[in-house]
Amino acid sequence: MCQTPFLLSILYKIVNFKDSEYMSENENELTYINSDGDTVFTSAFLKKRGTCCKTNCLHCPFDFTIKNYSIEVEEMKLKHLKFANEIIRDNKPVEQSDISKMLLASAFGKKDKLRTHHITEDNLSNFAFGIFKGHACAVIEFSNKLSESNKGKSNSIVAGRSVKNLFLKKEFQNQGLGIEHINLS
Repeated sequence: MCQTPFLLSILYKIVNFKDSEYMSENENELTYINSDGDTVFTSAFLKKRGTCCKTNCLHCPFDFTIKNYSIEVEEMKLKHLKFANEIIRDNKPVEQSDISKMLLASAFGKKDKLRTHHITEDNLSNFAFGIFKGHACAVIEFSNKLSESNKGKSNSIVAGRSVKNLFLKKEFQNQGLGIEHINLS
């Protein structure tokens, strides 16, 4: 994260970006301002830099940070519904690999691909937030409900549950995060 415009301008010159590369499309955004007011480099910026600095950048596209951190699960509260639905509305779920789809389809049968996702008070327990390096990065949808017997126990939000969908915030797309990076222990 960089708060100094001068330093930011030097970094842009170092990686030789052209003016036409400052587009507003997700994969071409180079920075964004987080809720603390800090300028954060996106995976597009880091990828264009060409090499990994091995400092666990939040949006590292070189798999370095993913090897050192996992997506932690945080319970979703009723007051977070609007924020969570915005994440879902703006994104499609991360697709499973073809091998995973084939194995799951052979074990449980094929599922409909078309489904509307919307979190309500009634289905709130089917969802949680994904936290990566202390930042909300996703909404996680579980395929089975939180059983009453698990409520109140430690790690009850994930105990005995499997992930159905992962909806990544736009800033966290294009860096390799997937369902396999969620810590379900």
